[in-house]
Amino acid sequence: MKLFFSARLISALAVAALACLHATAAPPSSTNFVMSSSVINNGVGDMASLNFKISSSVGDTTFTARQTSTGFVLSPGFWHSVIGVTQGCVIDIDGNQTISATTDGLMLLRAMLGLTDTAVTQGATVPGAPRTTWAQIAPYVHLAALNLDGSGNTSAATDGVLLLRAMFGLTGTAVTNGITLAPGRTWTDIRTYLNTQCGGNFLP
Repeated sequence: MKLFFSARLISALAVAALACLHATAAPPSSTNFVMSSSVINNGVGDMASLNFKISSSVGDTTFTARQTSTGFVLSPGFWHSVIGVTQGCVIDIDGNQTISATTDGLMLLRAMLGLTDTAVTQGATVPGAPRTTWAQIAPYVHLAALNLDGSGNTSAATDGVLLLRAMFGLTGTAVTNGITLAPGRTWTDIRTYLNTQCGGNFLP
């Protein structure tokens, strides 16, 4: 009985300790670096020290730039496959370095409608793009990151329309007309998010 009690007590203390660690732990650091806890989110500031620099876009698979030094080569775009890491916003889902309404936008809209497999990709892929099949594209379809209207849910009728309009080159109220946005949310907010978090380059 004493051993059983001790084991339960140790287990409870361990759980409590882990909970405290999760709530208060500082980012990993040493005399050479401090690693921000938000490094996995595309769009945060670069991390750097005298010995290294890690780009904030390391988690965005649509970027081709590499961080290098004499000691390492760090390729961007591996975080999407790590279990437990928050999925980032990707709108160049075919990976061809071009954001297109008739390819990327169309496939994302179809995915928002609940379609999968060839129902998403048929007639919307580009020959020579790195990703042309649903099996290749599906891991990059992060619908939760495309809640552009700020409602908390991603919908083809709102978020999908906003995204397609922006991809077609519309700006300002031409993007947001007829769509109810979260209080205080504007095209400026949407554009900033798409440009800083999703790899976009949309005009004001």
